[in-house]
Amino acid sequence: MRRRIRRPPGEELAARRRRAVLFGVVGFVLFVIVLRAVACGGDDEKAAKKAPETATQRLTRSLSSTQLVGQTIVSPFRNAGPGEIPPAIRSAIRAGRIGGVILFSENASTVADVRRLTDRLQRITRPGALNGVPLLVMTDQEGGQVRRITDAPPRTSARAQGAAGVGVIQQQARASATALCRAGVNVTLGPVVDSGTGVLATQERLFAADAPTVARSSRAFINGAHESGIAVTAKHFPGLGRAQADTDETRVRVDASLDVLRSQDEVPFRTAIGAGTDLVMLSSAIYPALSPAPAVLSPPVVQNELRGRLGFKGVTISDDLEAGAFAGASSPAQVARAASQAGVDLLLYGTTTDAALAASRALTADLRDGRLQLNALRTSVVRSLDLRARLARSCRPAG
Repeated sequence: MRRRIRRPPGEELAARRRRAVLFGVVGFVLFVIVLRAVACGGDDEKAAKKAPETATQRLTRSLSSTQLVGQTIVSPFRNAGPGEIPPAIRSAIRAGRIGGVILFSENASTVADVRRLTDRLQRITRPGALNGVPLLVMTDQEGGQVRRITDAPPRTSARAQGAAGVGVIQQQARASATALCRAGVNVTLGPVVDSGTGVLATQERLFAADAPTVARSSRAFINGAHESGIAVTAKHFPGLGRAQADTDETRVRVDASLDVLRSQDEVPFRTAIGAGTDLVMLSSAIYPALSPAPAVLSPPVVQNELRGRLGFKGVTISDDLEAGAFAGASSPAQVARAASQAGVDLLLYGTTTDAALAASRALTADLRDGRLQLNALRTSVVRSLDLRARLARSCRPAG
């Protein structure tokens, strides 16, 4: 029988301490292993639940820098003769440097003539999978003073339509959208959902002065236009009805308080969003209660107010970025950068092709140099391409 050798008390205490430390280290290592296993399992579970990539997302990832930026640019070609497509526009479409065009009366002024023009535009070969989605083709067809296609409704102004009631508005919107779709126009730049008694009211471009009536009228317009499969654009967020000057001509401030903007001016936009407006156009005016910058150049307006507070998930579009509202304020390239960085999905140019293509080049350089966020740009392009894919199914010109 072996006799147990007793250690001196000091050695026994040290041995116990060493065992305690060893057990502690082993326990800690086991804890870390288990924790990492659980975490990895969580990551695997999240990955398994992650939504599969859509066709539009795959298409967007396949685009070059030039093509990616290009899908955010909408260009005019007002210097061309009736029915003509200038070489610069043909070249830009072929290269993917623009994603849409805006038409004016000088391009074509009847449904038949516009249809011939839009057919030729859509037949221009585009890079790769972009051939599978139509170009955005948009125009202003509000009625009254703002009417580009002379034989398409509505012939009466928004004010006259509003006075006639929501039934007439819905019928006119349906008839107008049918004619535009037949002409190959897939986006109408309306309705104007502003309220107030400013310059737009003087031009008879508002359904009414009060926000509740405008909200009901806007819902009727959107419902009617959607019956014919066209995309609609609620404008000019957060409300331009109080403006006493025209942003097409000069810089404009709307000095309404934040409470007034939210409780009155934005009400029709909330209704329009609820009714399913496809696009929202940002105003070029300055709203000091929201931002010191024009709304279209302001992340607080685009991201916080429109997308965050009102919950809009569709396509945002600028008003004309060559307008007098920006005269002398910045270079065209700086305006384009600010609008894109604010979160505007589509940059609209309503005056010259040169400005649109210059913006396309400037933003492409910014993207390559890292001054423009790739993920944010891709998100904008996905929204736009999703809209275009829907329009390929819903707005099919007859004949």
